[in-house]
Amino acid sequence: MSNPCGTTRANILRQSEINGIPLYFGTGVNPVNSPAQFFVAWGDTVKKGLIHTFNREERHEGCLWFIDEDEAERRFSAQEEALQEIL
Repeated sequence: MSNPCGTTRANILRQSEINGIPLYFGTGVNPVNSPAQFFVAWGDTVKKGLIHTFNREERHEGCLWFIDEDEAERRFSAQEEALQEIL
């Protein structure tokens, strides 16, 4: 079975749930010719083990790709704090 266009398999390394919103940190293969391989995603972006291969950032849902693992981990922590402010 192949992935639908614009998605890749998500390998979740860390996850949490804040105010009912799931938050994920993981790895995957981003689009061709992109070195990004780490992602931070929240909301319903990760469905059935697949994740979008493009950046999308909204308050309750999003996915951001990173080249640097440390930068992605910092964003995961920052997103945890941002989601805690949503009531």
